[in-house]
Amino acid sequence: MRVLQERYQIVRELGRGGDGAVYLCSDRRLVGSMWAIKELVAGGPERDAFEREASILSQLEHPRIPIVVDFFVQDDNGYLVREYLDGPSMYELVERKGPVSEAQALQWAIQLAEVLAYLHQRKPPLYHRDLKPQNVMIMPDGVRLIDFGLAREDRGQVHDEQAGSLSFAAPEQMGPSHRLGPSADIYSLGAILYYLLLGVPPGPIGGEHRLLPQRPGLSSATEQLILQCLSNDPTSRPGDAEEILHALQFQAAALPAPPPLSVPAPTPKTERVIEKPRATTRWGVAAALIPLAGLLAVAAGLVLSRPHIGGTPTPTPSRNAQEGVSWPKIQRYIAEKSWDQAEGALRATLSADPGSGWARLTLVQLPLLREGAPRVPLLVPLGGQEGEHVNWIVQGVALGQREEKRFSFELVDTHSTPPLEAWQKIGPAGMVLGPFGSQDALMLAPLTGNVPLLPLGSTDPRVSQAAPNVFPLGFPHWDRMGELIVHAVKTHGPTGLVLYSTDVKAMSTSARMAEESIHKATGREVVKLGFHPEDKPEEVAARVAALKPDWIYLSDNLHERAAQWIANLRKGGMQVPVLCVFHPASEDFLRELKDVPGEVWLVEPLWQSRNQPFVADWQKTYQLPAPDWNSALGYDAARLASLHWRPDGPEAVLKDLKASKPYAGLLGEYDLGHKGFKPFPFRYRLVEVINGQRKLGAEL
Repeated sequence: MRVLQERYQIVRELGRGGDGAVYLCSDRRLVGSMWAIKELVAGGPERDAFEREASILSQLEHPRIPIVVDFFVQDDNGYLVREYLDGPSMYELVERKGPVSEAQALQWAIQLAEVLAYLHQRKPPLYHRDLKPQNVMIMPDGVRLIDFGLAREDRGQVHDEQAGSLSFAAPEQMGPSHRLGPSADIYSLGAILYYLLLGVPPGPIGGEHRLLPQRPGLSSATEQLILQCLSNDPTSRPGDAEEILHALQFQAAALPAPPPLSVPAPTPKTERVIEKPRATTRWGVAAALIPLAGLLAVAAGLVLSRPHIGGTPTPTPSRNAQEGVSWPKIQRYIAEKSWDQAEGALRATLSADPGSGWARLTLVQLPLLREGAPRVPLLVPLGGQEGEHVNWIVQGVALGQREEKRFSFELVDTHSTPPLEAWQKIGPAGMVLGPFGSQDALMLAPLTGNVPLLPLGSTDPRVSQAAPNVFPLGFPHWDRMGELIVHAVKTHGPTGLVLYSTDVKAMSTSARMAEESIHKATGREVVKLGFHPEDKPEEVAARVAALKPDWIYLSDNLHERAAQWIANLRKGGMQVPVLCVFHPASEDFLRELKDVPGEVWLVEPLWQSRNQPFVADWQKTYQLPAPDWNSALGYDAARLASLHWRPDGPEAVLKDLKASKPYAGLLGEYDLGHKGFKPFPFRYRLVEVINGQRKLGAEL
């Protein structure tokens, strides 16, 4: 028997390709352990991919990605040693047994989506680019994703090579050049689901992918998710892996758990060896090994610890600025019908923070809550990175709800409870206001049945098309962005960079809209660069500098974060102008930019005379300088909900919405019957921030 490295004894060949083979090997050092060893024949054209796969796998720690334990060169051939997966591939299983049940397909898709979410949320993001049934192994406890030879990290580059396998690769991967992004892996995940349910791949790139004609009994929601993933347009697919993961989990929850599959169990002794080291154990690669070129950086250590297979922890519930007064505590008072305690806590909260939208809305509705009036769920995040936007919206809802005597809004915090889980908990409802943002709206839309859904802040045109019972309420403020970008192009040059935060879902939509606006204004393609708040400022600045932009559009319209990132870019040596678009510059924003050099431009709305009564009411209620369009949107949403709510259930509300006539709100004319919105003409003012001081510019 042939022995490699005087340690790994080849037992048999598992498979062979043009550049080498994969062997099953026993371990002479760790007696009883079995490993799979991937061979690369000397001089093979896939040398770079082999090196890349070894480098990538050594850095990954996920229970559904095989462990790498060694790599070496012997007789000029390269060898990668990984965990042996004693089970069939998904391709082998389906070819042998045929299509699987809907519940089983969803279970495996959920597990793959968990892996993709882990890969895509790394810094920098990592995209697999070759997701197909042949690269998915089926084990008794679920799937394992293998073959990372085509994987790439996203550093803002354009790739000229084709990647992936026909029928499972996204159309853009087969083109002459494409940018990396999550959408290609999401397409492939949809293609795998298609294959699991029908037993054949989706076919050539493009074309018709309907499943129901060939799979009667399949739920329409599952088909719709697959069709969304298989869209030829990357922007029409789910926004990220986490979004499709939540949608799959929600759909699977409605089905019985699949029965256990009869698949070969992994070799017991191998599993025991893997679990033996403590969580911090690392194996160093012996210095005497001859390294394969490019793998020295990997040899620092190979992690054998494995995290627990399971979901992410629930975020900590949001709290009010005043210590001891929190939304969960108010909820508890209301559930216990401790009305006096609830009122006292709410007034104390508003005394400490007059601008608290949730406290104002709850106080306004307290009489209705006492009476047990029907409730309309209001799905919004009360904390987290999007909490700032939502607070403005809820402020407006509170003002619009003051005259309502029939129902109250039930605040459902989608920060402490994920949107899908929150949706499952709300129970029967005649209508739902929310969720906030286009991404969550697209995720929930296929799953809402006949309950009218009025998403807030949803400007993505796909939302209105997602389901017949979805009526998005969003103010398309991209005209401000276009005017600002035209100003930048004329003043500073045509080369723009869109910089956006990857940890806030709404920012990915904003970045896409910015990309379209820049292309429309300049006729040029634009580079998008994602960053994470934990990224080192100097590294982000270096990545930005390498792209040599004339100006930067910062697609993060949260005051504090935007100011911090502008300051960080300046510290990193980037002095080009930075453009922002959001509501009036807060004192915190100006204070953060004090003594920060360089130009910062933003756009502020100028309220028209027709809006002055609302503006005056808002200023008096919240003791703040001026409202944003989000506050006006919240007011309009509350009035529209009041106009169309009916006590006799969702069918009556839906019928009324579809037959409704246009309604003139603060921001424009809402034609919900045709899912249309015609904004009133607004004027804006350019504002330059220099060393923390506002300098008023031209009106737009």
